[in-house]
Amino acid sequence: MSSAACSLLTAAQMTQFKEEGYVVVDDVFSASDLQPVIDEVAAEVDRRSRELVAEGKLSRDYAELDFERRLAAISLETPEVARSIWNGTLAGPAFFHLITHPRLLDVAEQFCGPEIIASSVYRLRPKIPQHEYGAVPWHQDSGYMEPYCDKATVLTVWLPLVDANEENGCLWVLPKAHRGEVVPHHRRTNKPYLIIVDENLPDGQPKCVPVRKGGVLLLHNRTPHASFENKTNRVRWSMDLRYQSAALPTNAKITRLPNEDVADGKNGVPIACYPPEADFLVRSQARPNEVVTEPAVFHKLRKTHQSSGMTNRWAENVTER
Repeated sequence: MSSAACSLLTAAQMTQFKEEGYVVVDDVFSASDLQPVIDEVAAEVDRRSRELVAEGKLSRDYAELDFERRLAAISLETPEVARSIWNGTLAGPAFFHLITHPRLLDVAEQFCGPEIIASSVYRLRPKIPQHEYGAVPWHQDSGYMEPYCDKATVLTVWLPLVDANEENGCLWVLPKAHRGEVVPHHRRTNKPYLIIVDENLPDGQPKCVPVRKGGVLLLHNRTPHASFENKTNRVRWSMDLRYQSAALPTNAKITRLPNEDVADGKNGVPIACYPPEADFLVRSQARPNEVVTEPAVFHKLRKTHQSSGMTNRWAENVTER
């Protein structure tokens, strides 16, 4: 672990994460750290909007608007641009360099140990005013993962590309609920997200968690969280990244070490905590030659990974709410 890790998280912050299931760490990134990601996203918005103009699906490209306002204006006409960049679609060099940023890995190492997997579930989240995907209901990230990994720590790093506050839809959390189990989640007809319905939501007082640009919100995989309506006319851009110990099940193509979980269907060990997408090794003392260090390798991995099925743990839980 580098000395930077000790300066990024204090003992009090580590204690808060252990006891509350979340903590905000300010100034992990500089503006120059985040700008390449913003530029990469903006270039995709520009390219895809110009294509829609050429196809007659968009009246104009709104190029005169800035990063926070352009996609909001486009989305008043069509959801196609937003949908085309949503979630883990983009896998350019800037995304790779952010996911593998040394300061971020220093943070992850404090929770995951020195052998770190970048979990396959990384997402770009443009929270667009009046957009159908804008509000995300209460859920635990473990609700999307294999039950085998429920008791482990899979670290979520939620990082805004703009200042995130209650008005534009920052996250809310339920402190201390990570100490309990993964509660039942439901699927909603024709809706994209799992939801914890009210009767299953753990007790506690929800807390609004603003995060300034450059900071991160760290979440335990069992911490219930949600985000609500963006009440502004600008996009609340954010990303969420996930890290885990290489000792947990992973589909990363790496040498397995003694005492690390290896997929075993007979004994209930899954191929990964989230099999549909590709994991990769981002830091290692024991197998440094297997760390993914090149954006091109990351891009190819994302494009060629063969999705694997996973446990349909909420198959019976369907709700209209």
